[in-house]
Amino acid sequence: MENAVGFYQSCIKQLLSEYESLKTDNASIELICDDNRKRYLATWVGWKQDKRIHQCAVHIDIIDAQVVIQWNDTEDQIDQDLIEMGIPKDRIDLGMIPPYFSS
Repeated sequence: MENAVGFYQSCIKQLLSEYESLKTDNASIELICDDNRKRYLATWVGWKQDKRIHQCAVHIDIIDAQVVIQWNDTEDQIDQDLIEMGIPKDRIDLGMIPPYFSS
């Protein structure tokens, strides 16, 4: 199972790296990758005049060898992207969907 988790980590980091080049006039994407805790984020960081911009674009965790998409504030279907990269569909959990919808 540890080999699978390493593969999942690699896929998630590859997916999030595609967002790293995104920029607006006021913000850019920063990646946060914590392999020890198995947490991965892409966040918008910047300034609009005197207002701080710090907003999560994507948050993915690996919990018990399950890829949990905690937040996806993009137009992309990142679960499908991860499936196309080779992560089995039954190993991906849409954590941002309320539990009572997933039955």
